[in-house]
Amino acid sequence: MPVVKKRNQQTESRLLLESDDPVELPPAEVEDSAVVLQFEQFRQYVPELLEELRDGTLAEPVPVMMDGSTFVVHGDTRSFWVKLWHSSPERTHVERVQVISCLPSTRGVQILVEDPEGYADDDEYADEDDGDVGDGDAV
Repeated sequence: MPVVKKRNQQTESRLLLESDDPVELPPAEVEDSAVVLQFEQFRQYVPELLEELRDGTLAEPVPVMMDGSTFVVHGDTRSFWVKLWHSSPERTHVERVQVISCLPSTRGVQILVEDPEGYADDDEYADEDDGDVGDGDAV
C-alpha cells in the first residue's frame, strides 16, 4: 500500500498534458535534469527540444498512440515524441519531459512525381526476378 500512496502523491504535484487536439504551449521553464530519455541515443538532440519548450511551441497529439498524452514537438531538425508534465495549469514550468522518440524532421519536404503514367505497373516485372526455381533446376 505505501507504494500506491507514494505514487499518488507524486503524480498529484505534476499535471500530465492530455488532449486530443494540438496544444499551444507558452514559453516555459524547463531544467536539463527534467528530461527522461527512452533511449540514450536521443541525448544529443535534447538541447533542440529544450529550446523549443523554452521558447513556446505547438504540441500536436501523436495519432497512432491513441492515449491523448503523447505529443510531437517539432524542432528545427528533429521531431520529438514526448509526454509532458507541468507544475501548474498555466504550463509555464515543465516538471518532467519523457522523450519517447526522436526522428529527423520531414516538415516542409515535398515529394514530386512528374509523370505517374510513365512508371511501370507493379505486375509488369512480377515474374522476372521472383526467385522461383523452374523446370527441375537444381538449387
